[in-house]
Amino acid sequence: MEFNCCICLLFFVYFKCRVEFAHWALKRVLHYSLGDMCSVLDVMNNMITLQHTQIKASFGTTTHVVGHVFKKTLYKRILGMVLRYALNEIVVEFERVHYAGKNPSSCGCVMRTTHSIPCACELSRYIVGSIPLDSVHMFWRRLSFSDQGLCEAEVTIKEEIETISKRFKELDVCGKVTLKSKL
Repeated sequence: MEFNCCICLLFFVYFKCRVEFAHWALKRVLHYSLGDMCSVLDVMNNMITLQHTQIKASFGTTTHVVGHVFKKTLYKRILGMVLRYALNEIVVEFERVHYAGKNPSSCGCVMRTTHSIPCACELSRYIVGSIPLDSVHMFWRRLSFSDQGLCEAEVTIKEEIETISKRFKELDVCGKVTLKSKL
């Protein structure tokens, strides 16, 4: 319960700033607008589309761009699977390992309780290995807008395999070779 309150407060403040900026930008555009309702709706649609594109691009950055800090074996299992913000917070916590060590009382376990990501005393156990993906809350592992798969108890690819197999049977020889190479 404590995690949910802290994380909600953190994101409320973050998104409130984003909403205030978007509101300001929209007011600025509408102030100079001399058009009709359709042109206003077009401007709003363009702004929302731009924001959506920026958010999707940040998800893409998380999965494709690897900073030099994350090239250590420690981040091998979570790289490309966890949001960049959470990765950066884990890096900051890992720097605290030298000071906090394995002692939870000196660590305080703040990141574990507020963000549900590994704290310094927990990261000290992974120095020789890598951080398991399960140690990071599902919230930080969500890299898309889709809710698909979040509520399901079991995730399968049976339907996707059947679709690919059906498509494979419909292709000519060249298409089959191409699809096989892509798989």
